[in-house]
Amino acid sequence: MIYMLPALKTSLGVGQDIGKRLRSAPMVSAPQSSQPAIGAVIYPPGKPPEALLAEFAAQLAARGFRLGGLLQDTLRDETGRKTDMTVTEIDTGRKLSIGQSLGKASKACILDSQALAEASGSVRRAIESHADLLFINKFSKSEMEGEGLAGDMLAAVAEGVPVLTAVPGVLIEEWTEFTGGQTELIAPSLAALWRWWGPGRLYADLANGVEDCAVKRVVVGLNWTMVETATGVGLAQTPERGTPGCNAAPDAGRRGQAGLKALAGLVHSANAFDQALGMAACNAHYNRYDLELPGGNGLESFGVKGGGTVVIGAFPGIAERLPGAKIVDRKPGPGQYPEQAAEWLLPAAEAVIITASTLANRSAPHLLHLARFARVALVGPGAPLTERLLSYGVEVSSGLIAQDPDGLARAVAEGGGAKDLKRFSRQATLRRPAP
Repeated sequence: MIYMLPALKTSLGVGQDIGKRLRSAPMVSAPQSSQPAIGAVIYPPGKPPEALLAEFAAQLAARGFRLGGLLQDTLRDETGRKTDMTVTEIDTGRKLSIGQSLGKASKACILDSQALAEASGSVRRAIESHADLLFINKFSKSEMEGEGLAGDMLAAVAEGVPVLTAVPGVLIEEWTEFTGGQTELIAPSLAALWRWWGPGRLYADLANGVEDCAVKRVVVGLNWTMVETATGVGLAQTPERGTPGCNAAPDAGRRGQAGLKALAGLVHSANAFDQALGMAACNAHYNRYDLELPGGNGLESFGVKGGGTVVIGAFPGIAERLPGAKIVDRKPGPGQYPEQAAEWLLPAAEAVIITASTLANRSAPHLLHLARFARVALVGPGAPLTERLLSYGVEVSSGLIAQDPDGLARAVAEGGGAKDLKRFSRQATLRRPAP
């Protein structure tokens, strides 16, 4: 498939035209993703973030995300003069030179447009396969004028494929005009890249990391859903009765026959009860019996008292544990805030405690986005004990590891609450290492 922009000419007007088309292009966003379709790492003169983008791509690939496009490497001599530019096709690993030798006295751009056109095949393959993320090595004057990979960027956005590129600081104005403002400017750091990638990707990340194995038991109780394997038990809060989709489950009695990996994939389902089952399956992989983590009460993760703490979920005794904390709940009691208050409380909070039940009801990504400037702890029986969480703004994850699976299954089947589950489990807390 070949993507073409009609009547592209080497003028700034092309950028304006592309900006208009980006604004009007159908944005087919990836699941649970709220970031702009195009992210741009802004860098100062002479310091392109090539190694940074390569590292970010390596981390995403290691977590099972499907990537495509080009990563650039600029070669320089001892004086700092560019001697060559190469790009690596992410899908094939093939390295191609896109530079041309112009001599030491030349100050012209060394980009070889024909070589770049050959390398663009990797970009088109990523678009056609709907990759999770497309890397465009750089936005330069060529793209600004409608040449280079400008058309591929537009094609990717039109097909709903997120794009990440690098933009020199001197071209910010031209880049913004090129994209019509449909972009996010990103600082050149891994932390900033992960913030742009966004907590909406968390479910896919968790499911990607699950290794397949046989499922021993599935229990869907009034309050909790449980998945058991030979190596661990996972829990997730069951949606309330009356939730859309609360119907007889298909293949009841055989849900676990497909294996743990297939159950974990249910986190992408549109059915709330399957989503909870998928989350429990993920936790069955991560919250293993042999996981060695300290205990501790996650509600007291940061020791922050007073108005700087916001708690999502009316944990029992929370007012006494964290006096002065602002408590947000879907069914607020006296002195508590309704769930809508999270919109203005979380961005200003110093510390945020979030019930892990928000993972099952799908509100966690938005809450993590709102709390991106705070220290965040995820607390509750459904908290995954995995370092994958730490990339999405979670500093502490405090959950349960089963010690008596049979007793736990009985408590779930009999409609037990979180307090009942703790009798058959041990508390465990994962913390982000100190910098």
